[in-house]
Amino acid sequence: MTAVPATRPAESVPAPSTDGPFDALYDRAVAELLDVPVEETWVETRAGRTHVLLAGDPDAPPVLVLQGSNVTNPVTLSWVQGLADEYRLVAPDTPGEPGKSAAVAPGAYGPWVVDVLDALGLEAVAMVGASHGAGVLLEAAAEAPERISAAVLVVPAGFGTPLSPALARVVLPSLAYRFYPREWLLERALAPMFTDRPSAVESVVLETVGLALRTGDLEAEFPGPDGPDDLGGFDAPTLVVTAEGDPFFPGERTAERAAAWLPSLAESVLLAGERHFLSPRGRRTVTRYARSFLSEHYTGDVGRITTTTVASGSSAARR
Repeated sequence: MTAVPATRPAESVPAPSTDGPFDALYDRAVAELLDVPVEETWVETRAGRTHVLLAGDPDAPPVLVLQGSNVTNPVTLSWVQGLADEYRLVAPDTPGEPGKSAAVAPGAYGPWVVDVLDALGLEAVAMVGASHGAGVLLEAAAEAPERISAAVLVVPAGFGTPLSPALARVVLPSLAYRFYPREWLLERALAPMFTDRPSAVESVVLETVGLALRTGDLEAEFPGPDGPDDLGGFDAPTLVVTAEGDPFFPGERTAERAAAWLPSLAESVLLAGERHFLSPRGRRTVTRYARSFLSEHYTGDVGRITTTTVASGSSAARR
């Protein structure tokens, strides 16, 4: 499959007149985390009005970027913003997640992704999904596989979350923080999932996650297909990047499931020493692998699966 750019102008709609609880943090994230210029638009979907950030040359091949959970869209976009020098990054705010789109999540994400593509005049594009966004991407792969030319799944939801002591070390303090919002409890909740110490993470990120934990629904389930059969029609080349110490989606287990569920998996990368929320070095590693992968596979040819374990930021041989 090849990338198909916009075939008609975006069907933008007026912005809502009311402010949302995350608007100020959202705008701060754009100002503080993004080094690339961004535009914004709104499109109408079955899940309500969806806010979209756009970065990069409008004539470049489009790449849809799907946000993680409990952070705003520009936080996730900042992880791969380096791709904007070669691609048109199209980043919609996921309904139900912190951002400017509708506050209620759709019953299924696949149709919402299709609505976004239709409204922007996009037929088939490459997609990057991080965490929750990877599960959304996989639901889109089950709903409309022909709309995805290539896929990059980063610390991906969608392949199940095993119960573990590491997960409990996140969940229990998160619940406590919801009812007793103290900074030390937030740091205790975030420490097992952040690669860097929370004190070293940008304040706008910590404040966003804290507000999400206090006000949002603490999800018992992440998005994704019901099983590998749902992905039977999905044949786009796929890169999966997992983190060794991820308490939500443990790296080796998630990579094994991805290999079993995705016949078109082209490459799997395990980031040694990283947890769910990647360090700046880990994000640069993701961007480097994503750039190489998209350059090679955006036309759809899939060869053998390669598996790589890397210490983030270092070079590593693929096998």
